[in-house]
Amino acid sequence: METNNNNTNFLWKNQTTFIVISVGATLSLKDFLTFPVMAGENGGGAFLLFYSFFLVLLGLPLLMSEFMLGRLTRKNLVDGLNSLAAEHNASIYWRVVGILALLAGFLILSSYSVVSGWSLAYFVKTGLGVYSGATHDGVTALFKNFRANSESMMLWHTLFVILIISIGSQGLKKGLERIFIIVVPTMAILLLIGLVYAFYSSGMVDSINYILYPDLSRIDSDMPLLALQRAFYTLVLGLGVMVIYGSYLDEEVSIGYVSAQIIVIDLLFSIFTGLAINALVFSANLTPALDDELAFRVLPVIFGSFEYGSLFGALFYLLLTLAAVTTAVAVLEALITGYKLKFNRTRIQAATQIGLAVWIFGLGTIFSYSQWNDSGFTMTLYFGDDAYRVVNQAGFHDAIIYLSSHIIQPLVALCIALFVGWILPRSVSYEALDLPNRKIFELWNFTIRYITPILVFIVFLSALGLVSGAPSA
Repeated sequence: METNNNNTNFLWKNQTTFIVISVGATLSLKDFLTFPVMAGENGGGAFLLFYSFFLVLLGLPLLMSEFMLGRLTRKNLVDGLNSLAAEHNASIYWRVVGILALLAGFLILSSYSVVSGWSLAYFVKTGLGVYSGATHDGVTALFKNFRANSESMMLWHTLFVILIISIGSQGLKKGLERIFIIVVPTMAILLLIGLVYAFYSSGMVDSINYILYPDLSRIDSDMPLLALQRAFYTLVLGLGVMVIYGSYLDEEVSIGYVSAQIIVIDLLFSIFTGLAINALVFSANLTPALDDELAFRVLPVIFGSFEYGSLFGALFYLLLTLAAVTTAVAVLEALITGYKLKFNRTRIQAATQIGLAVWIFGLGTIFSYSQWNDSGFTMTLYFGDDAYRVVNQAGFHDAIIYLSSHIIQPLVALCIALFVGWILPRSVSYEALDLPNRKIFELWNFTIRYITPILVFIVFLSALGLVSGAPSA
């Protein structure tokens, strides 16, 4: 087995550091922008049960698989699949799966950095009291003007890209590890402050009922599919991120144990975030709405109406920004590792050049909200004589997210499950995972071979519109 590492002498400081860094990668803007309402609108506690169920059946086996591939090869997904395929007489084209993962990561990051710039802008504006005493119509008008202003969005997009480049170029120990070990606990503290703040609001009881109480009247046939989709996307699977993180993991660490911890922490973080955000919405006599822009069109009104609202609002948008940073840096790390080896670049050169490409491609997302607002793409798939219009007059941003998150990402995850379950010998997986006993391994092996691929395929079919339920990245 080859053990050449991208950073030969580097391993995570300890198991706790690895868990903190991996959790940081899973905490994205979606935990704040859609999950709090998605859970409540689809049955509350019932949705959480389905969500937790799919985290175990889909998320846990795939997360363990990506960590295992990384530690097994000490390489990125492209080179790791290439070496394992050659070693076990499989097709050389398995490396294409890794290339697709990097492509998806790049496309997602170019769009994600723009929306993340919004969080950074609102952190500054809320702290300066721009929204103090503002009405709902006033905040909505300000947000529409902000999105229509290319120069303003470009400024915050640029600042966010510079921020993640500065972290990614520092090296793993001085950059990613040191930043995450500060940022993730800071996020936990900010969330705790938000929970305490929300606890004393009049909407906390309503929020608890909304998120945790199983409301059967809100359940429909699409609810299990939404829970499945969210369980897949929340763990940043199919982008090569967790493979890279696993490549720096010490041999003594139990992959199964840390994977389960990461999933539980991510689940708790999502629930607590939902409780805090919805409590604020209910306390303002508003109704939560499933809207990616809730944090920018509704919450400023709420913060602006409370005592010390500017302070707590600024802390909330700081939390939002930190969540964006941890996910963006994780995706950037996967890109940097593959790029610098392929083109013989230093880390600083790789981070800068990728960051510049991300910035340039991100302009398409910016323009899709302004100059190209009335333009759109149409994507149609043909199966024999049947045509399926999967994207209808979508803007540049929507088309990019659809291609990367809803097509490439689940396809990569499906291929990883098939490779680990059917190409990689059972004896290799058994030794690499080092689970407590053979029965647990057999359970994981059965799941990754038969159940997880089916669930990921359902996620893919839902993106194509062949299974009911709107895609939810």
